[in-house]
Amino acid sequence: MDSIAAIARHVAQTSYQDLPASVIENTKKCIIDTLGVGIAGRMAPACPEAFDMVRQWSGRPESTVILRDSKSPAPWAAFVNSIAMHALDFDDTLDESPHHANVSAFPALLAAAEARGSVSGKDLICALALGNDVSCRLALSLKRPLAWTRAATCGHFGATAAVGKISELGEERLVHAFGIVYAQTAGNVQGLLDGALTKRMQPAFAAKNAIVSVELAKRGITGASHVLEGDMGFFRLYEQNEYDKSVLLEDMGKVFAGERLSLKPYPSCRMTHAAIDLAISIRKNNQICLDDVDAVTVTCSRMVHKMVGGAFQIRTNPEVDAQFSIPYTVSIAFDRGDVFLEDFEPDVVARVSAAGLHGRIRVEEDPVLPERDIMQCRMEVRLGDGRILTEATAAPRGSPANPLSMDECIEKFKKCARYGSDPMKEDRIKAMLHLLGDLENLPDISRLMNILS
Repeated sequence: MDSIAAIARHVAQTSYQDLPASVIENTKKCIIDTLGVGIAGRMAPACPEAFDMVRQWSGRPESTVILRDSKSPAPWAAFVNSIAMHALDFDDTLDESPHHANVSAFPALLAAAEARGSVSGKDLICALALGNDVSCRLALSLKRPLAWTRAATCGHFGATAAVGKISELGEERLVHAFGIVYAQTAGNVQGLLDGALTKRMQPAFAAKNAIVSVELAKRGITGASHVLEGDMGFFRLYEQNEYDKSVLLEDMGKVFAGERLSLKPYPSCRMTHAAIDLAISIRKNNQICLDDVDAVTVTCSRMVHKMVGGAFQIRTNPEVDAQFSIPYTVSIAFDRGDVFLEDFEPDVVARVSAAGLHGRIRVEEDPVLPERDIMQCRMEVRLGDGRILTEATAAPRGSPANPLSMDECIEKFKKCARYGSDPMKEDRIKAMLHLLGDLENLPDISRLMNILS
């Protein structure tokens, strides 16, 4: 029997009461975090354009687009919201197997839940915990280097699990929903390598497709049943059958893989974070600034070096170029002692690029590190006075081994909601956090959606 059957059974049979307290708390953090970055990202490039396209098409006004003046059909609301949640590269990540889970599952779930109506906070938490569990288990089971972007490929299945749960699909219909979404699954890293805006849109296709797939399954449409392990199933077709089935299924229902997600303290590719941590730490511990630095050498894994370790250059999108650059982000960290959203605005990126400060930072591959390791990093800083400073890290901030507290998540939400030329009003921020902090006792999420609309 294909593993998708066991996954469908897990999703259909697990209830809120089955969730450990740590999973509930972690899922609430994910919701606060994802909404915050979505609010901050709603005006980022590609977001207004996507919203204008959806609004021109019109359709049934059933689901909220974050802080916009109209509602849209659920699949398209999920699509637009997902782009906003991923646009700033400030959403969660699975450090062990590069993957953003909530950016596909949560906007799909939120739109589907609002369209359905009468969904409680407990229902929302349970469905998201299951969606994240499914997509993270898939991502963790994969052995091949990153080529297909897992926020899209694994995200299709996680979003479908979340929407299927909130739609109360049984096991059989869930299998069909997974089969239908598999017919639409795609997503690659070329957009990232080219600095294209499609990088931030690929999980949005997963969010939209999940709702469409569940709705088709509800209406009796059938999908492939050997979704994962068939002759042309996901593992063989996408990953050349290089996966670990025990990781996919072990302790399912007892251990929830979403707890292995990291929440980002910095709005850039997670592969830059260990280096940013080191730069901030060295700057603080030695009371230095960028002007004191002659040269910086960052040593990291092969994948990190390939993805974010090249010499910084501005191509078609300065924000994306900066988000995916260790030389850029480390130069900011040494200069300011922090890295936040304003550091990736085009005029700031252009100014930093013109100053050439990033040219002092060189990234090298460490052949001893595991190829896909994004946790470990070493930094050597040579100062103008001749001193050489070194530090290393094995658990960047926000990881399960070094997590953000609930208070830190709330503070990040506030900073995100206040960011930009059209910040969220303080009374709405306060009301939103009041509901989110006690989400498990919210009888109907419509109160939450009213604040978001």
